[in-house]
Amino acid sequence: MANVAEWDGRTIKQREEQIRVAALVLAGQCVALLLYNISQSEVVQKIAIERTKGWWHPKTRRQGYCQRQVLTIGNVVVSLKLAYVVERRSQPKGKRKSLHQGFCPLLRWLGMSEGITPLVWSTIAEYGTISSSFAVARSTLNQWGIKREQREKVREREWGKSSYKLGLR
Repeated sequence: MANVAEWDGRTIKQREEQIRVAALVLAGQCVALLLYNISQSEVVQKIAIERTKGWWHPKTRRQGYCQRQVLTIGNVVVSLKLAYVVERRSQPKGKRKSLHQGFCPLLRWLGMSEGITPLVWSTIAEYGTISSSFAVARSTLNQWGIKREQREKVREREWGKSSYKLGLR
């Protein structure tokens, strides 16, 4: 707050931008803390397993736990230790790779299988769909604190394809 008498509109704008960026990071940290607390609950893990049973193949079994990272708003990444399920193969292991991949029930249940929160996903989809180019969308997403360019390019293309099929574009 030094030299307040010398401030002008540009100084206020710069301070406002710094506060906005800090607020986005703080919001992302709050969401990360919420996700961490949810992921630590055995009750929530069991509910997630029950709610995702419809996606399970008859041979799907629990495989233990795995570390997954989730991107929240403000470009905050949280690492979570989550239950993991995978389809058991009836054939003996050989040089052939498994055709089936597993998933984390909690992430699938909460709509975060892609490793990003629903708000981040919908923001990417929104700006990817309404922007005239990826560069314009990238600029807006950077302002939201979403800075993983390659990952968001893929998400934007996926959303564009699905919205085209639905007649939204």
